[in-house]
Amino acid sequence: MTTRTHSPIDPGSPAYWRDRQRAFRLIREADLALQRQAEAPQYLHGGYDEDGDVIAIENLAPEDDLIAAIRAIEADPTAVGILAAQGRTHIGWCAVDAVIRDLDGTARFAEDPARNPLWGPDTD
Repeated sequence: MTTRTHSPIDPGSPAYWRDRQRAFRLIREADLALQRQAEAPQYLHGGYDEDGDVIAIENLAPEDDLIAAIRAIEADPTAVGILAAQGRTHIGWCAVDAVIRDLDGTARFAEDPARNPLWGPDTD
């Protein structure tokens, strides 16, 4: 008897397509957060000090939004699978650690002698 550790994929089911749409929406939201972060001003005007100089406040909200979007992707296995299939380990400057771990495991599988019967002591 074969036991499965993953759920079967039924690409004709509405649940499958809802899951895919949600995953692509998460990826798109991260891409848009990256764009907003690139276009946002680095500093905000915080008023004036007693000498009349401008008090600059660093604008961290767009960066926080991007990091939150990346964390949402990392929490969704379908989004991680999509990015891994595309080979996208980063969104902008921000690494997607779950995708890196997924690709790292896949890359090691081919080189692992215990799992790959074509890899043996007499091969390079």
